[in-house]
Amino acid sequence: MEILDNRRKRIVEKMPWTEEELFSHVKAGNKNAFEQLYRAHSGGIYYNLRRMTRDDELAKEILQDVFTKVWEKKAALNIDKPFQFYLFRMAQNSVTSFYRSIKRDKKMLENLQLLASEITHQPIESIQTGVEEELLLQAVDCLSPRRKKIFILCKLEGKSYEEVSKILGISVSTIGDHIVKGTKTIKQQLIKSKDRSSLQEFQC
Repeated sequence: MEILDNRRKRIVEKMPWTEEELFSHVKAGNKNAFEQLYRAHSGGIYYNLRRMTRDDELAKEILQDVFTKVWEKKAALNIDKPFQFYLFRMAQNSVTSFYRSIKRDKKMLENLQLLASEITHQPIESIQTGVEEELLLQAVDCLSPRRKKIFILCKLEGKSYEEVSKILGISVSTIGDHIVKGTKTIKQQLIKSKDRSSLQEFQC
């Protein structure tokens, strides 16, 4: 009986499915349906990703990420439009998120270089090696959890004291106090680091 059931299952899986049936099988965890979905839509999604990013490798990476998310969240999927539209929207959102993260990381790096320049009293051009940046990040990591969060929000993410005050629910003056004391602690840590021969030896 089990042999007949398995044979029947293989026959059903080889039958062509409508998009609605395909989606239903994917939600149920049918890998064969998911592979059919990938074959049916990956080419079109990749073409659009390639057009949006103008980068083959990045397009391939985002394509895999999109389908991985579909599989991981298959049970929660609720689609009321053609599946291709849903996949394209996911791909578009992934590209947007990627470039936002690049922009955010670039801004944080600029803020980090500026902060390193201010604290070490060196011209920003000399902070490009990354050594001072790494030491600074390690020094920031030595702050207490609360002070570290405030310092990162204000100094690295570039948020105003007022914004951080609303986020954390504390006064602007308290924010300022944390920044002053945090900066003092970081300077002390950086002075100590000058007597060490490597980044690995950094200790709070």
